[in-house]
Amino acid sequence: MTIINNIIYWNNSDKIQKKQILSRPIFSINKKIKHNVTEILNQVKKKGDNALKKYNLLFDKIQTNELKINKEKINNSKLFLKKNIKNAIQQAYNNIHKFHKSQLLKKKIIKIIPGVFCHQIYRPISKVGLYIPGGTSSLFSTVLMLGIPAKLALCPNIILCSPPPISNEILFSAYLCNIKNIFQIGGAHAIAAMAFGTESINKVNKIFGPGNFFVTEAKRQITNQNEIFYKNVSIDMPAGPSELMILADKSANYNFIIADLLSQAEHGIDSQVFLLTTEEKIAKLVQNKLYKKLEKLPKKKIAIKSLSKSYIIIVKNIKECIKIINKYAPEHLIIQCKNYRQILPKIINAGSIFLGNWSPESAGDYASGTNHVLPTYGHALTYSCLGVYDFQKKMSVQKLTKKGLLNISNTVEIMSKSENLLGHSNAITIRKNFINKNLLNTKKININNIVRKNIFSLKPYQSARLLHNNINNNNTILLNANESPIISLFSLNKKTFNKYPEPQSSKLINLYSKYANLNYKNILVTRGADEGIDIIMRTFCNPVKEKILFCPPTYDMYRVNAEILNIKYIMINSLNNWELNVNFIKKNLYNIKIIFICHPNNPTGNCINKNNIIKLLKLVKNKIIIVIDEAYIEFCINKTLVNLIDKYHNLIILRTLSKAFGLAGLRCGFILTNSKIINILQKVIAPYPIPDPVIDIAIQALYPKNLIIMKNNVKKIIDNKKWLINNLKHYKIIKKIFYSETNFVLIKFFNSHYVFKELYKNKIIVRNQNHENRLKNCLRITIGTFNECKKLIFELKKLSC
Repeated sequence: MTIINNIIYWNNSDKIQKKQILSRPIFSINKKIKHNVTEILNQVKKKGDNALKKYNLLFDKIQTNELKINKEKINNSKLFLKKNIKNAIQQAYNNIHKFHKSQLLKKKIIKIIPGVFCHQIYRPISKVGLYIPGGTSSLFSTVLMLGIPAKLALCPNIILCSPPPISNEILFSAYLCNIKNIFQIGGAHAIAAMAFGTESINKVNKIFGPGNFFVTEAKRQITNQNEIFYKNVSIDMPAGPSELMILADKSANYNFIIADLLSQAEHGIDSQVFLLTTEEKIAKLVQNKLYKKLEKLPKKKIAIKSLSKSYIIIVKNIKECIKIINKYAPEHLIIQCKNYRQILPKIINAGSIFLGNWSPESAGDYASGTNHVLPTYGHALTYSCLGVYDFQKKMSVQKLTKKGLLNISNTVEIMSKSENLLGHSNAITIRKNFINKNLLNTKKININNIVRKNIFSLKPYQSARLLHNNINNNNTILLNANESPIISLFSLNKKTFNKYPEPQSSKLINLYSKYANLNYKNILVTRGADEGIDIIMRTFCNPVKEKILFCPPTYDMYRVNAEILNIKYIMINSLNNWELNVNFIKKNLYNIKIIFICHPNNPTGNCINKNNIIKLLKLVKNKIIIVIDEAYIEFCINKTLVNLIDKYHNLIILRTLSKAFGLAGLRCGFILTNSKIINILQKVIAPYPIPDPVIDIAIQALYPKNLIIMKNNVKKIIDNKKWLINNLKHYKIIKKIFYSETNFVLIKFFNSHYVFKELYKNKIIVRNQNHENRLKNCLRITIGTFNECKKLIFELKKLSC
């Protein structure tokens, strides 16, 4: 009553027959194999490498003088592979890596009760051994399935063993996984070598990977023995023959079913496959057409033996099929049903599940991303598919504050005394008495209970001055804060300050309106552009439900200010050319109230495409505020968007006198927008935001003669930038110089840490951008005076030699 002979009607079978059908073929290893494996283990234990070489010659007919594959052979393996196989392995690597990377768990601290905090931490298994079957079927896909999660788990010591000769496909896959310790040994002796070590091979803590009868028995003996050389060695999971169940309804394609049954049947003579279906027509089509397809299979003889232990079962309904699946617990389950989404939640026992007509089991074996090392022979009842977590250990961590200890003390004391463990109780009581005694002596305010919780976790803005506040400014070249290197000389006209200043200086606003070519009603003066960022968020965002959006890498104060105000934010990375990812922004506008765009952008230096900004303005009109931060616009004044203010009433522009005007110490900025928004913002801004001395100097800076000086200074800085870039273009230490329309330039080095450190030693301070994920090895360098640029060139040239 198997696939070869007959179709089984489940409801016509009695309990004994049903049990027999779902009982797997006997997977037994004879006494002779068990004895031989024990002898191999003992020989490897006693004789080490000599035993390994002897068994290589005996079993694989290859004389191996060196067990370890040298690095050059691993690195050169790609040269001996066709382009299509290399591309296929690389694609599979990318998919498997992406899926397994998602398994990495972030630390989550759970507050159990006030003052009691618990979490789990994950640590890699120190030494792992990967076994890769070779011989007639070089399973290089298994290298990816084992090597990728091992590397993601950060296992520091990885050994790979495979029978000689090891194929270039296996070596290339190992190369992609950065596995360097590869040994050409297979079978039970490879498992023995990893279990207790030899002269060449270090002992491991856990062994992974499939194999033949000898490998399986060696792994079994290791887990069942208590000898000292097996101590602290475990295996991935119990192994058995491969298996597949297919659940099909009338929507299934019988040709697909046949292909999937045969793809699993060719694994080995002990493999087992099932078709469960509610449709008699599909069952008969599969049975009738199966053997025609079987004839074309290279491993036909293997598949026939597998099919002799396999079944086609017609079941009354899907509910009964699900019961059969959960009882059998298959290694692989394909659900070729129209309503697979409704069926999936009811499946509780399976190794790996494939949904719909377009998900063959072979996709999972190679490249869909999931792992093909799975529990077989019914072990899916208690075991899981292999993942990053199998290469890690979990440890629980708890921390109790004084308050937490007091909160839990009564519970622990009662329970430990009831179990007659008075030492446990005393460990609590002695602490509790100490806390209570100190509480009587002094009453201290616990600042932790007063400060807002989000402030504790706040990562503050990394001010350039705060980072290097111990340096001597007189002898140091400061190229880290995007300040003007040219000093602006002004003297105060006003000498008395006993009265409050004008809340919004009309003279200052009138002068800036002429400079910006904008109506004075569209201008608000602020304490630098940073205050503008703050009052815009406070005015427009409801922290409970609304968010801001910005596109890193960009000015970090958007994030910092949002976290201070407890406003949620969405970060949508800019494209590789630092341009806005407009399409992705469009898909993520739910509950967004403000979009911040730095133009030109800091720290990348590029201007944002005007058309993209206009697209966003049109898209979110009257719904979302778009803030354009033009802190550096004087260095590319023709790119300003001030002329769009009258057209788009949701546009706000930020300006400052800090950069081109050389007045960073003045802290004077401007908000430019339509008059209705200005009127609203005036309700929120501080009553007297701008001090009289700031107003005095800012007015002088905007006089026509001083504007001419500012524009000449901008031209000097731009000329210095061009000179600097031209001289840096061919330096060996530099990987890339990014295009800049500002008073700074972003440069990618091969080793920015070294360059930063050496410049620092020579009293040149630049801005390290390594904290940004996409700016690894990047330094942002402010354009200094011509002499400062020459000094920088001199030091970088020394490093490049």
